[in-house]
Amino acid sequence: MADNLLDMAVRQLGTSGIDALRGALGLPEDQGEAAVNTGVSSVLAGMLNKGESKTGLTSMFNRVTESTGLDLSALPDILRDSSQMGSLLETGGNMADSIFGSKAGDVGGVLGSSLGVGGDKGSSLLKIAAPIVMSLMGKLVKGKGLDVGGLAGLLFAQKSHIKGHLPDGLLKTIGVHDFEDLGQHLESHGHAEPQTSRPHHKKVEKKRGGFAKWFWPLLIALAVLYTLNMCSKKEQMEESPGEGVLDEEIITEEPDTTPPGAAPQQDGEQAGTMGATADEDLGSSMEQYLGNTSRDPNREFRLRIEFQQDSAEVTSASAPDVQALATILTKNPELTIAIEGHTSSDGDENRNKALSQQRADAVKQMLVEKGIDESRITSMGMGSAKPLADNATEAGKQQNRRISVRVVKFE
Repeated sequence: MADNLLDMAVRQLGTSGIDALRGALGLPEDQGEAAVNTGVSSVLAGMLNKGESKTGLTSMFNRVTESTGLDLSALPDILRDSSQMGSLLETGGNMADSIFGSKAGDVGGVLGSSLGVGGDKGSSLLKIAAPIVMSLMGKLVKGKGLDVGGLAGLLFAQKSHIKGHLPDGLLKTIGVHDFEDLGQHLESHGHAEPQTSRPHHKKVEKKRGGFAKWFWPLLIALAVLYTLNMCSKKEQMEESPGEGVLDEEIITEEPDTTPPGAAPQQDGEQAGTMGATADEDLGSSMEQYLGNTSRDPNREFRLRIEFQQDSAEVTSASAPDVQALATILTKNPELTIAIEGHTSSDGDENRNKALSQQRADAVKQMLVEKGIDESRITSMGMGSAKPLADNATEAGKQQNRRISVRVVKFE
């Protein structure tokens, strides 16, 4: 049975929380629960509407995963303390703006009218309801290990629960013509619950046996190669006593072709290689990672791939990292991944985020064309939200511009 966030909010707030909310808004005694239902349902409707676009859904996923700190059992004390209440309203206002944009004020007015109070009280209700919804949803997403597709399914499952609780005029205010149109594209985007299946014990044991068969011979071969390499370097140093051999990575920088006086390119205009340095082997790194039972769930693997300037069109004559990734996915049918596009902080963030989404989608399509089921791949445009280095330097910006792969599920 799908989670009902409306019921969860009412249960977790309890009588004391609902009474505190009613008192803070100056509502009659019999309107406390109605206010919770109206506010929570309106926030969920806004999220369903925003989730229609991939960038909107990704933005909400980032916001939701960062919003697990609100303790609903402490809400009565927060609402009765003016300083804590002010902080909650500020946080909730930012959340409401991220969901409804410039229409947040109008939505507050609709809520106020539906409860027979002024627009200011309606806006306050919206700003309180937003963190409640985000916190509940964030805990579900983290607890169930949902990705962006899982969030889409969780959101769509709320549609049947909020019907009948939305205030008159809300859908028109947020630009939705009919309730049935609300979040209609989310139904096919993902599932609220992670996909599960019966354990394949025999299959896993077979794979572990295969891993053990080639791991030790490979390790011995690498040790032999390393010894031969050291011997070769020693001979070279003995033959050329005046020269030293440096075990450092050689980094070749392309010449700066920007005309004198011209403005630097934005992230959307960047071309060239995005991803791993030349000495990284994506295939070997991921194989070792998957074979490690204590692997870091947040590790990302960078792909070497080239795009045209200001475009998601791949220019690489070949994409060995994409092929290596396809091979790993084929060998491990229980593996699901997320492809993430990243930029530096240069340029317009909305433009960078859209382009990073397009480039992540392009890599996903390449994998699909190699026979990988698209349901096993989530593509996300992160923009500059997850920097690896300081954007204050050109070297840091270049490091932040990347396409990365993250393991979502591997059993």
